[in-house]
Amino acid sequence: MGFGDLIRQRREALGWSQDDLADRMMQIAGRYTLTRQHVWRWEKKGVDPKFWLPTLAKALNLDPDQLRSASANGGAELDGPPNESVHLYAARELITRAQWNGIITEAREVILLYGMAEYRYAFDAAVPGVLSAATAAGCEVRVLLLDPGLPDIAQIDQAEGNPAGTLSSRIRAALGRFQEIAESCGPRMQVRTHHTAPSVSIVRGDDRMFVTPYVRHLIGRSSPTHELRRAVDGGAFDRYAEHVDNVWTTAKEHGS
Repeated sequence: MGFGDLIRQRREALGWSQDDLADRMMQIAGRYTLTRQHVWRWEKKGVDPKFWLPTLAKALNLDPDQLRSASANGGAELDGPPNESVHLYAARELITRAQWNGIITEAREVILLYGMAEYRYAFDAAVPGVLSAATAAGCEVRVLLLDPGLPDIAQIDQAEGNPAGTLSSRIRAALGRFQEIAESCGPRMQVRTHHTAPSVSIVRGDDRMFVTPYVRHLIGRSSPTHELRRAVDGGAFDRYAEHVDNVWTTAKEHGS
């Protein structure tokens, strides 16, 4: 029996949908980066679950070696390592606003805005409509910004050459704007603040992502930015997604 058929047969024997299996695996692993699309790829295309395989075996009550053997014998063959990199930009400002908005406009499952202020998104005239349409269609929206009261913010302003108080003011303005949007979008949009200066800014829409590392002594728009597209389970895309999930679980809801 092929790898995908084994997963599907066992899942159906348990009376589970693909969503049910993904949910069960996330409960076991304590992570929140799986969707039914992952399960669909494993079943229909024989994609190797990589580091998810032990969790998948546990969820299905299968011997991991049996599942691993089926994956090796019947899984999809790849011509070398899958390439998740779409493009590397020397500076974030080289990416057009249409490109930025395109990532969230096309999302159907999850939209993530994570960083210090995400000020440009907060006050982009198109964003409220995009997020409203996304949540109305069932998409989950998460906005995760730096706590504007963090004492270390003064050091960030100094490193970027900003007047004192610049970053905290921008974060407060962005939080206020995102909260207004969230009130119109309903419970599918959440806004939280985290308490440690992030090392990256991430904009995600489903399986697409812009990742901007914060480079010391460079302002955000001058920092290099990597565009990623998810191509494999457990790859770079999933690593960044897992990082944000971990920060999200320790962040506090804005206004609480």
